[in-house]
Amino acid sequence: MANYEFGPYRYDPEQRQLFRQGQAVPLVPKAIDTLHVLLEHRGRIVEKADLISRVWPDTTVDEVGLARNISILRKALEEEAGGAPYIETVPRRGYRFVPAAPEVPPARARRSLPRWAAVASAAAVLAGFIYWQFYVPSRYVARRGGDASLAVVPFETLDPDAQGAALARHVTDLLVTDLSKLERVQVVSPSTVRRHQRVGMSMGLMGRLLGLDVLVEGAVRTSAGQLMITTRLVDVHTGTVIWADNSARPLADEEKAQTEAADSIAAQIGLHLRHAKN
Repeated sequence: MANYEFGPYRYDPEQRQLFRQGQAVPLVPKAIDTLHVLLEHRGRIVEKADLISRVWPDTTVDEVGLARNISILRKALEEEAGGAPYIETVPRRGYRFVPAAPEVPPARARRSLPRWAAVASAAAVLAGFIYWQFYVPSRYVARRGGDASLAVVPFETLDPDAQGAALARHVTDLLVTDLSKLERVQVVSPSTVRRHQRVGMSMGLMGRLLGLDVLVEGAVRTSAGQLMITTRLVDVHTGTVIWADNSARPLADEEKAQTEAADSIAAQIGLHLRHAKN
């Protein structure tokens, strides 16, 4: 009796044994009997009643038992893992063993599958490049486990004129410089922060992408000869304000007022971060 061969499988009807690439595929006897009948009638529909009578000749079995055997066979033939659908269900009638898996038209396969694969591959490569280019620190950045990473979000100005905007920028730059001098604190450059702002990215998302711990944000205004600065320290992951302060400096000497304010704010932030790490 000749063997049945299909795909990577071979069925030996004399041994009642299914092989895949030379290796025996373990199957319960009734599943083997079901496969045997389907292969004998391959390409033709085997009615459910006929299949049940052939597999269980001396026993009364309902269709649930037959369906269980079909499921076992499909798993063994790896249909559920995307393999060729060798066993076809014919609604309200029975089952048919399909000698060869239905083929996808070559032209369609060439148009669809490689295109999606190429798009997915290109997206993965692009994402990896962007992450490496913008978010992986160089070997010159010594990152220790106890360091705090932060960025100073450009301070807002509450004064409507150009002088107020310039004042806010100067305070921001001074604060970045002072914070960069603190031990165990790493500060993202203002140009990097501005680049993320220009593309419309939220500062919280920027902080998470850059692996930051906190953001420093605030506002600057002048009132009655005073330089008024509000500062907040914000947790990147929750958006929670973990420290805030208001300060005022006389504007008689504008340069001195800005420098002293930035020094004081940086010192308080450094103190708060050190306490938080302990």
